[in-house]
Amino acid sequence: MQSTKIEELRGRIWSGRTGREDLVQRVANSLRDLILSGQLQPGNKLAGEAKLAAELQVSRPSLREAIRILAQEGLLDVRHGVGTFVIAGGRRMTGSLELMRSMTDMIRDSGGEPSCRDLQITREVADEELRKQLELPEGGEVARIERVRLVDDRPFVWANEYIVLDERKVTFEAVSSFDGRSLYRFMREDLEIVVSHSQSALEAVPATAMVAQRLDMPRRAPLLRMSEVHRDADHRAVLLSVNYHNSEVIRFTSMRWGMPL
Repeated sequence: MQSTKIEELRGRIWSGRTGREDLVQRVANSLRDLILSGQLQPGNKLAGEAKLAAELQVSRPSLREAIRILAQEGLLDVRHGVGTFVIAGGRRMTGSLELMRSMTDMIRDSGGEPSCRDLQITREVADEELRKQLELPEGGEVARIERVRLVDDRPFVWANEYIVLDERKVTFEAVSSFDGRSLYRFMREDLEIVVSHSQSALEAVPATAMVAQRLDMPRRAPLLRMSEVHRDADHRAVLLSVNYHNSEVIRFTSMRWGMPL
């Protein structure tokens, strides 16, 4: 845990009375606040009991009891012989599978602040899988947009998006002007491509070492991988997105109807 967070946590704990019962609750409340605000993120490991108790100027039994409370609440994972890890916290969002919505708008509607990092835009010849998904001829090209999406400065999606290039309508130079904002809005306003509908597939996958590094989370942590082919009003495939979502931050729901009698 960073020294600034230790100082903040210690300040929260010692801002009230010092009775043992109150102290345990204040330690638990202060840690909970840091977790739920996203300052301590899933996968973060707390310092060892003796070190953390000394840094917070509390007894080890008081700290142990506070950690037990948060473990029961599902916020901490105590792995004996390994350490104590944050397993939940921060902003949670819900997306509907029935409605195509900009992730930017979804974040703002939840009260969060959207941003991105590690934005890269490259020109690629579509491989066999891309040609199949986007119905491209051999030699067909795409512009790949890769970025890590953040909510309140917390990474939660590794996004890979492939826009079909057509030198008569959609050039790589035009796509290169993308600055990380809503891709749907960019396509509509700058490329004059209106996405009409899409077909998506959602599956649970473990984070590989590469994805875990990009999203600042433990290796093999649970992710939601969504692959989605977007089409225009003429049913032409114009965009393929393959996005890896941190399932601690976002979930997806769908409406299901009964079979007609």
